[in-house]
Amino acid sequence: MSGGPATGALTAAAERVSFESLLWISACLALTLLVGIATLPVWVTLTVAAAAGIRLVQAARGQDAPPRGIRFLIGALAIGLLFLQFRTFNGLSAGSALLSLIAGLKLLETRTRRDIYVITMIIYFLSLAALLEGESFWLLSYLIGVCWLTTSTLLRLTSSARNSDWSGSVRHAGRILAQALPLAVAFWLFFPRFGGPLWQMPDSGSNATSGLSDSMSPGDINNLAMSDEVAFRVRFKAGSGTPPPQERYWRGPVLHDFDGHAWRRTESAPVVAPGLRFQGPAYRYTVSLEPSQHNWIFVLDWPSRWDAERAYLTSDYMLMEPNPLSQPLDVAATSYSHVQAAQPLGPGMRRRDTHVHAGRNPRSLRLAQELRSAHPDDPGYIDAVLEMFHSEPFFYTLTPPRLAADPVDGFLFDTKRGFCGHYASAFATLMRAAGIPARVVTGYQGGTYNRFADYWILRQSDAHAWDEVWIEGSGWVRVDPTAAIAPERVEHGLNDMVTAGAAQFSRWQQRTPWFADLRLRLDALRLLWRERILRFDQSSQERLLELLHIPEPDGQKLALVLAACLSLGMTWLTWQVRRELKIRPRDPLQRAYERLCRRLGSVGCERKPAEGPEAYAARVSRLRPDLAEPVMALCREYSALRYGAGAGAAAGTGATAADTNRFSSAVRRFRPRGSRGSS
Repeated sequence: MSGGPATGALTAAAERVSFESLLWISACLALTLLVGIATLPVWVTLTVAAAAGIRLVQAARGQDAPPRGIRFLIGALAIGLLFLQFRTFNGLSAGSALLSLIAGLKLLETRTRRDIYVITMIIYFLSLAALLEGESFWLLSYLIGVCWLTTSTLLRLTSSARNSDWSGSVRHAGRILAQALPLAVAFWLFFPRFGGPLWQMPDSGSNATSGLSDSMSPGDINNLAMSDEVAFRVRFKAGSGTPPPQERYWRGPVLHDFDGHAWRRTESAPVVAPGLRFQGPAYRYTVSLEPSQHNWIFVLDWPSRWDAERAYLTSDYMLMEPNPLSQPLDVAATSYSHVQAAQPLGPGMRRRDTHVHAGRNPRSLRLAQELRSAHPDDPGYIDAVLEMFHSEPFFYTLTPPRLAADPVDGFLFDTKRGFCGHYASAFATLMRAAGIPARVVTGYQGGTYNRFADYWILRQSDAHAWDEVWIEGSGWVRVDPTAAIAPERVEHGLNDMVTAGAAQFSRWQQRTPWFADLRLRLDALRLLWRERILRFDQSSQERLLELLHIPEPDGQKLALVLAACLSLGMTWLTWQVRRELKIRPRDPLQRAYERLCRRLGSVGCERKPAEGPEAYAARVSRLRPDLAEPVMALCREYSALRYGAGAGAAAGTGATAADTNRFSSAVRRFRPRGSRGSS
């Protein structure tokens, strides 16, 4: 066997990957890393890109991978640096970064198909890690497309006859994904769900839009007004009705402490909320909150009931969870549009909500004293401040000028331009300076109605700030000073003018209604994905078994249904694989002759493997004399067409296409008596 080494060298050369294969697998890896590029360290992304670029340049020049010593040194330094940054290789973030780095380093040394197989498996694992990080329908669709392209590249690399071109590889990869779909659906529907996760999912709230905070300085909320991120969605119960725009205030952090510049919330421990007498209509709804780094539940003023077991109401009627909302949360609640305090304001709360910083905003404090002397009663004083905002040249803008050290003074007397935070801060300061308890409430106002799915969308751009003042005999009363600004004094750049009774429509959306409708339809699809797919839990499985008329559904019956589905799925897959592996004649003449043999076999005249056409016809004539004449004629015609010298060529034979079609038609007309069926 002297030819062994030469044969091994030829095999190794045949296994070498081409520049095209390296280019495509690099593209698949890049598309996979694109999903998590924001969470990967920048140097990891640059290292992978540099490794791919170096290897592609070498492959284009016909050069081999860099020497082993250089590759080992680069790998040791990169992995060591990664460990120093994360201090571990455990966890989703560190593990994904390690896999990405390994894929890039493996690409740098890629020589054979085996190396491509390793990179392909890493791409599949990185796609799975991306799905654990995000739950978007579009992310899943994108990663399915990436896996489809990766599988097509892998099939193209095999260079089999079936996948000799890209179209064949793409079709074959699509069939593989389609064949796996029934098993995936069976696992998703019937694999037993548990009360808790099998592993700790990442804290998605850490990547969520921060939204409102527990402090506010003038100009903070105008940053949120530029964000189109969804904060939460609301679906009102049938028969409950929808509150009018002037009542759609979604309560968030209530700010009490004011140092002359910024408002802050200091209360964190659960406190029993003072009693209220609920008045007006009751609105029943379900709020679907997006993940957040905070633990606030935004509900409609004023909440009376909710179904979140661990949620509690603070002393200023803010609904909160003990922990941050790291996962989406649905809360069914009931709120009333008007309330009346059941008890007077305590002295401690009165001191807190009338405190002003004596050394800050002196002009505002003098203005409050002047207005108070002219309006000694509280309602009259409140109306006077609102009339000042309406009659004097105050402007509502998303781009207010910078304020000096005393922001309330600068806003009221100098710039007179601001966003809702400016007006809420100035109004509360004037109230407190007059001895009227006041506090700033932040949250969301209004919302966009999705008529395609009957729910409301509250975005970060709907963030708003208003005030509550204490009126003796009534309790806390909401006052929105922003609504006092005349609409004609709204400067350009404002998406939604927050006024009582005003429709919440963007000017740009009014010019492009088709795009607004498209956005609403896509948002409805996202909500359907979340409710029907992502939140498919143990109770959903029990309801599914009830729909299948399975009495007393439990885990054992669920496992039996899953086993039955998997058995059917595996049987179907086995049949599909056998069907694909079956060698089919490629030319029509051979297919017609095979059909003739099957029909003769159905009446007990099977053809032997090594039997020629005319020998087969002679044996059939002895077994079935009644079939001798037509079978002999057909077999002789097949021999002449297959092995004779024809005038033309069809499918690689000596027969013309017309001759082949004539023979096929004769075979289709031939039906031996006593047949058990035809094929």
